Amino acid sequence: MRKILDEWHSEKRGEKNTVIYELRQVKGGDKKLFCRLNGVQAERHGAVGHLLIYFGCDGYGYNSTWIENQNHLKTAAFKASLNTLVCHLRNDVLQDRDEMRFHCKGSVYGSSLGKHVTGFKFHQDGFTYYLRCNPGGLDYDAYLFAYDDRFLFPELAGKHKLPNYCFTLLPSTGEMIRITRGESGYYPCGVKLLSAEKIRLMVNGENAQIGVTRAQEEAMLAGSLFGWNTPAAKPWRYDSNGDLLPAKRQIKAEPAR
Repeated sequence: MRKILDEWHSEKRGEKNTVIYELRQVKGGDKKLFCRLNGVQAERHGAVGHLLIYFGCDGYGYNSTWIENQNHLKTAAFKASLNTLVCHLRNDVLQDRDEMRFHCKGSVYGSSLGKHVTGFKFHQDGFTYYLRCNPGGLDYDAYLFAYDDRFLFPELAGKHKLPNYCFTLLPSTGEMIRITRGESGYYPCGVKLLSAEKIRLMVNGENAQIGVTRAQEEAMLAGSLFGWNTPAAKPWRYDSNGDLLPAKRQIKAEPAR
């Protein structure tokens, strides 16, 4: 992993700032993230959207178009991160078509995605970016795909899948119960006379031993109570504290550009 430090001056305040972003090695499982994801896959991976980048006929211009994926993830923090990263890449790999060719041939961080296509992976401020470079192609010169790490990291770690079983608290009584994936109902664990705080600590400890997150726990509880096909039985719909995220706009499947 290579950390890149850039110094820049705020246009409004004239202050000197240091920006740090990371250029990371591309792994085999990353390959699909250099293309547009749609529907559930976009939701699970936290796909925000992507930039289409074209250097013009002479290769020295710069034109970009933003393609929306999930509007609710396009927060102020994301916009700031994207703008900062693109600003610095414009002085590097995205300077022009010749500079892109140079980086595609000479960087140890680039990964071949096919004939004359190279991929780079960047991380900054809670977001991960996958840059697909195709200088001289018939389409756009580059595609920059953006992902929200709150969704991407758990998905890549396999934490958006439901475990075989987990422990939780029964909402009506506060007792400790065990839930099995795919089954309705629950199995009492015989722990119900302790305080809610102590039972919660016990549940957290048991789930930690089997690698179950709070998001998975809450999804399992919803599945056992309301059916395993309900939207609430999807771990990616919860944050790391197990709180249900706000309702999202329906994502429609569209052909990748």
